Amino acid sequence: MNWFRRSLAVVAAVALVASGCGGGDDDSSVTTIGLLSAALADTAEASSYRESLSVGMKWKIAGVELSTGIEEENPAFVCEVTPERDYCRFDMSTFIESLFGFMLDDWDDLGFEMWLDQERLVVDTRSLQPLIDVDPDVDLELLAPGVFFVDLTALEAGSTELMDAVAGSSTPDLSEMAERLPAALTAIEQTSTNPPTFVGTTTSAKLIEALGGDVEADARCDAATMGMASPEDIDELAELIVEFYETNTAEVVVELNEQGLLSVLWTKEDYSGLLVIIAEYGSLDAELSEQERQEAIQELESAEITLATRVAYEPDADLEVPQPPPTADDRTQEWHEFLPECG
Repeated sequence: MNWFRRSLAVVAAVALVASGCGGGDDDSSVTTIGLLSAALADTAEASSYRESLSVGMKWKIAGVELSTGIEEENPAFVCEVTPERDYCRFDMSTFIESLFGFMLDDWDDLGFEMWLDQERLVVDTRSLQPLIDVDPDVDLELLAPGVFFVDLTALEAGSTELMDAVAGSSTPDLSEMAERLPAALTAIEQTSTNPPTFVGTTTSAKLIEALGGDVEADARCDAATMGMASPEDIDELAELIVEFYETNTAEVVVELNEQGLLSVLWTKEDYSGLLVIIAEYGSLDAELSEQERQEAIQELESAEITLATRVAYEPDADLEVPQPPPTADDRTQEWHEFLPECG
């Protein structure tokens, strides 16, 4: 979930850059920054809006190639934001199809819902029950089927960082991102006027930091979930992942609508190098011989994985978010114990 949450945040945030590094004194660059800055500042004033995320992936591993396009009309993640609360729906079936190119038979509604306000996060994971029915040994941990809540006031009392991590499960605040991201892009240019389109590049690390996130904390979470189990190995693996983020390039496209407001965001990132880092530090099958392990690493060195994302924004002043379902299932302590593992 951490990877998905961070990816969503990166995708949303990168479009809200008010200015860019590397612009120098070039008049056209300054003009471009000014146009985008004004448009995004106006967009950030929207207090209620709908955000829809669609993803696509292209990968090539061990001679097997797969390319899935972005389905604009079938988003994997939809979040409705109002001043009172956020409501998000994650369609796991669509997400898996977008990444791996196959449907989950009879599981069209596999996913979960979240409601978030200032005091409480409510999550409905009852739609994940088919996973347990097929394999009772499956451990979904924090997302075990049911309707539960996380007391944000309790998390905040124990650790502001923990509370921020849970709150980060929802879509980022547009106004805050507009203030934090002026230096995120290392290059930016306007490529079209109909619709107004801006193209830029940055690094994964700069995006995470521009969002107010912690690169080292995110890398440690990646290491904990994809790498090795011992704290010592996690620390070492996290350092390498940080280095990857600091050099990994993200391509960004921002489209405005007829009113000059943020409409659609596109991002593309190459995660090929991350596979080798993780493989070299123990995430391969422990039963492999050293020769088999080295052969697998060599295979991964030639692997290609590119993730593309499209986010559509729809301001809606009349948007009303539904009330969360009632629940007495308090999983605050479980979340409190889990989140430190991700930094």
